[in-house]
Amino acid sequence: MKDLARSKALGSRRRTQVLLLLALLGDSYVAELARLLGVRPFTITGIVDGLEHEGLIGSRLMGRQRLFRLEPRYFAARELKALLLKLAEGEPELMDQLASLRRRPRRRGKPLREGDL
Repeated sequence: MKDLARSKALGSRRRTQVLLLLALLGDSYVAELARLLGVRPFTITGIVDGLEHEGLIGSRLMGRQRLFRLEPRYFAARELKALLLKLAEGEPELMDQLASLRRRPRRRGKPLREGDL
C-alpha cells in the first residue's frame, strides 16, 4: 500500500505537509513553515492562501506576522486533525525537523551552541 503521508492525500505533497505541520505545531507562520519544509516562503504563501480560502485553516495577525492554524470551526475539524496526526507517523524526517525546532526566544546573553548556528 502506498504511504499516504508521502502521497498527494490532501491535494499535493506540500499541501499535506503544511497541514501536518499545522496539526503538530498548533499555529505557525509562513517563514517557519518554509524553513521546516526547505522551500521558499512564496511557495508556502500560495498553499496557505488556498487552504484558508477553502476554510481548512484560519489566520490571525500577531504584530506583523500572520499566524495560521487548523480552523476549529471547519465541519470536520476533529476528524481532519486525527487524520493528520496519523499521517504524521509516516513522516519521520518531518518529525525530526520539529524536534529540533526552537519555539521560544533565547535568553539574553546566552551563548550559542555549535548546533544552533
